Amino acid sequence: MEIQLTTSVSGDLGITEMVQKLEQLDGTKVEAGLFGGMNRNKAIWNEYGTSRGIPARPFLRTALYENEGRFAAFISPFIAGILNGGSVANVGAKLGPFMVMSIQRTIASGGFAPNAPATVAKKGHGKPLIDSGSMYGSIEWRQE
Repeated sequence: MEIQLTTSVSGDLGITEMVQKLEQLDGTKVEAGLFGGMNRNKAIWNEYGTSRGIPARPFLRTALYENEGRFAAFISPFIAGILNGGSVANVGAKLGPFMVMSIQRTIASGGFAPNAPATVAKKGHGKPLIDSGSMYGSIEWRQE
C-alpha cells in the first residue's frame, strides 16, 4: 500500500511583512545608565575606582553581566508579538525601564567593597553607592 500526498504553498505567508517589521528595529539601541553631569562622574569613579582611594564597585557592568539573559528573555515576547502583527513602537519603552530597574537592584543588593570607616561616619550608614540617592535616582534610559 502506498500513500502519496502532494501539497503546495503559494505566497510568502506574511514572512516579508514580518521581516520588514523586524528591520524597523535594526540599528535601534537602548541604553541605561548615567548620561551626564556630576552623577555620571560619580558613577565612573565608583565603577572603576580611583587613585584617590575609591575602590572599584562595578555596578553597571555587574548589572549587564547578571541580567543579559533576563534582558533577552524580557524582550522575546515583544519580538513574538511583532512577528504576529504587533507594533515595533513600544519595545524600547518597555526594555529601557527594565534595564534601569536592573541597575538599581544591583546597587541595592550590595556585595561591593565596603565604605571606609570615615565614609560610614559621614554618611551615617555603610551602604556603598548610596549616599544622598541622587546617583541612584539619576539612572535613566534612552533609545537611539
